[in-house]
Amino acid sequence: MPSGFQQVQRSCAAIGMALGALILAGSGAQAHSPDGAANSDYLYVPNRASADVTIIDTSKDQVIGRVGVGNVPHQVTVSAAAGALIASNTEDNSLSIVDLETQQTAATLILDTEPEHMELSPDGMTLAVGNIAAGTVSLIDLQKNVETARIDGFFQPHNLTWNNAGSLVFAANLGANHISVVDTAKARIIREIPVGDPQMVAYRGSEADADFQGLINVTRSIDGKLGFAAHGESGQMAVIDLDRGELLRNLSVGARPWRAFATPDGKFMVVPRNGDKTVAIVDAVTQQTVATLPGAADMTGVNTDPSGRFAYVISRGDRKLVVLDLVQMRAHGEIALGGSPETGVTAPGSGKLYVALSSSNQVAVIDTATATLTGTIERVGEEPWGAYMVGAANYCH
Repeated sequence: MPSGFQQVQRSCAAIGMALGALILAGSGAQAHSPDGAANSDYLYVPNRASADVTIIDTSKDQVIGRVGVGNVPHQVTVSAAAGALIASNTEDNSLSIVDLETQQTAATLILDTEPEHMELSPDGMTLAVGNIAAGTVSLIDLQKNVETARIDGFFQPHNLTWNNAGSLVFAANLGANHISVVDTAKARIIREIPVGDPQMVAYRGSEADADFQGLINVTRSIDGKLGFAAHGESGQMAVIDLDRGELLRNLSVGARPWRAFATPDGKFMVVPRNGDKTVAIVDAVTQQTVATLPGAADMTGVNTDPSGRFAYVISRGDRKLVVLDLVQMRAHGEIALGGSPETGVTAPGSGKLYVALSSSNQVAVIDTATATLTGTIERVGEEPWGAYMVGAANYCH
């Protein structure tokens, strides 16, 4: 998807710094700390143009607070183990770490150029951050709030994936044809896993190569044993043994695949194909494409209902959700949205789907049981870019 990454890079305009404490929207009072069990109801939304993260109580679908972070926050995550809210700030080359108990900024770490995507280790105490423009990955100790390593040798590192043991990190290189495997104890790349045609020329940084789409993500199977990594240029998807860090096979998934999304029942990988506006449904066990269903323009994400029957495919290009029935293997319907959708998250408890609408400064609320838009949460911040909940199937584009 040529527009996805380029749009992320080109729209990162400089905006005013807004470091500060968590402030209850509209009242000046502070929200209760979203730590421990309470945070399972909280939705965290990074706002790129207002330099903050909005906190929404999904039991009431109300904004309860906003916490200031750095300029152009791209992604947010929460470590319950460390009691921290973390935001990667692309414009500032920084990482904001907010203590959830005191509601104060505990640390601001200066990383390499344009930190974007990040992923917590299984124990929640180490954070891997991809500095996409620098071609490096930072490892952050969340107990001490320090950068312990900065590893180079990547090509626009995009999403990062840990194995179950926390010993390996798999970096999807957006600007190359391979996955970099990092030994976290040694803090170095130990191997590169090729995907697609090894003779294919990778992104070299020139304007002519601006549409190059390598790898977006290594998607874990539900048990965490396998990883599925789609390569946009070749239409191939690698299947990887995440315990050993080895390639098992490459399979064809069609034109310009974005990335794989796992269904909660572990049966399927749902792969949006922006090359022909379709969606491939891949059996996660047999690793065969079992259906090709209709999609839409510029697909950036897929969410499901809790049972895994319905897939909600986000189309930023057409400003809608395409609903697919994964039991009947057919299109179920569409949901029009009032703004440009970015990513979404399905709430672990209620099963409601929340989708960030960047152009209208809203979050759409979808009832996944009935496949209907039930409302929008207003004034969440300027240019909301994502949605995160503790314990949910979170992702970033």
